[in-house]
Amino acid sequence: MLLLPAVFVCTAISIYIAALRAGMRARRWAIAALAFGPFLLPIFTSHKRLTIVRARGRDAWLFKP
Repeated sequence: MLLLPAVFVCTAISIYIAALRAGMRARRWAIAALAFGPFLLPIFTSHKRLTIVRARGRDAWLFKP
């Protein structure tokens, strides 16, 4: 019974921390994670990558092997 809200809260906390580290709007992402839970992770990952690309530029290497 309490498992689903606990998962949503843990997801919101982890997304909040990840958004702070990436320089994104952390409070907005945490509120969205409380509403949508782990279903928000793919959207968050793509927005995080777009934020990094905008900061570094299109021609910069994101990951060097």
